[in-house]
Amino acid sequence: MRSTARNLARFPTLLLAVALAALACQNSNSVTGPANNVAAPAGNVTGSWSGTFQSDDIGSCGASTASATLQQVGSTVTGNVVTSACGVGGLFMGTLQGNTLSGKIAMEGCVGGGVYGTINGSELSLSVSDLTKPLVTFDKPVLMGGVVTLRR
Repeated sequence: MRSTARNLARFPTLLLAVALAALACQNSNSVTGPANNVAAPAGNVTGSWSGTFQSDDIGSCGASTASATLQQVGSTVTGNVVTSACGVGGLFMGTLQGNTLSGKIAMEGCVGGGVYGTINGSELSLSVSDLTKPLVTFDKPVLMGGVVTLRR
């Protein structure tokens, strides 16, 4: 009997806690979550770009001209990137976040070709990683990466 009396004595405290919780949530019609910290695109890279490609393999390739035709929808960027020498070129797929463009150049039978760069006004600078053909050369690059510098 004593335990029942003690439990009944706690009942008003429990009722008060439930009532306060209900009042705290009154008129709360929205749900909030964590802030979205993904940077919006700083600009639009859509269009034709031209410039240079400086290969990491200066002895065999050196420098050449380069061009890109890009399309941007939101932060998604697609298009073609081509150099006049060394054979680097193919479909580019990437994302523009803030002023940073990252993605990959896809070439038939190759892996690698990761791209990371920045847009600064009318200049686009991209670092391209080496491309390999694992079934043919294992991890040995068939096309050395380098730096593509483009302007509108």
